[in-house]
Amino acid sequence: MKTKLLYITIFCLLIIQACKRDNTDSGCPSYSTNYKTLTLEAINQTPYFTNPAFDTISFASDKGDTVIFVKAKTDTAWYCENDNSNADCPKENANCYQVLHNSYTTIKGVGNLDIKHSKKTIEFPDLIEITFNDLHFKVRDYRIGLKEKPYFLSIVKGNKTYYNVIIIYPNLNESTIAEAFINIENGCFNFRDKSTNTEYNLISK
Repeated sequence: MKTKLLYITIFCLLIIQACKRDNTDSGCPSYSTNYKTLTLEAINQTPYFTNPAFDTISFASDKGDTVIFVKAKTDTAWYCENDNSNADCPKENANCYQVLHNSYTTIKGVGNLDIKHSKKTIEFPDLIEITFNDLHFKVRDYRIGLKEKPYFLSIVKGNKTYYNVIIIYPNLNESTIAEAFINIENGCFNFRDKSTNTEYNLISK
C-alpha cells in the first residue's frame, strides 16, 4: 500500500512539473508589480499636500459671495497598467503609479473643490487636476513656476501680489471656458468662469 501511494505521489509530482514546463515554454512572463510614487519635489509644486494652512481654503467672488472648503481627507490610490505585450498571456499589473487625492467639504457658500496629483494617468504623467465649481483644470506639475508663456513674474489679484505665476485652463487647453492662475506657494489663487463672467480670489492665508 505504501509503495502504491509512493508511485501515485511521484506521478502527481511529474504532472505538476510538466505543467510548469508547459507554462514556461508558452513564453508568458512572470511579473512583479512596480510601484512608482510621486517625488517630494513634484508634491511641493503645490501647497495642497504639504502645507496644513491649505486644509481650509476660502475664496471671495466679485459678486460678493464667499465659499469655504475644508479638507475631508487625503488618500492614496494607484493607477495600474497591465502588460499587453503578448495577447495569449494573462494580463498582470506591471506598473502602478501613485495618485494623491484631497477631497474637500463645502462649509460655506455654494461650490466644490477636489484636487488630485498623479504620477501618471491614462493621458499624461505628472498631472495635477483641480476641480473648482465643476470646472476641471489640468496642469503638468513641472510647469508650475516654469518661465514659459503665459508666465507672469508678478501679478495682482484680489489686492495681493503673487509671484512666478502661470495660467491654466480646463482640460489643459480649453481657454474659452475658464482660466485659473497658479503658483507654487499658493496653488490656484484666482479662478475666472467665463461662461458666468465670475471671478474668485483666494482669501489670503
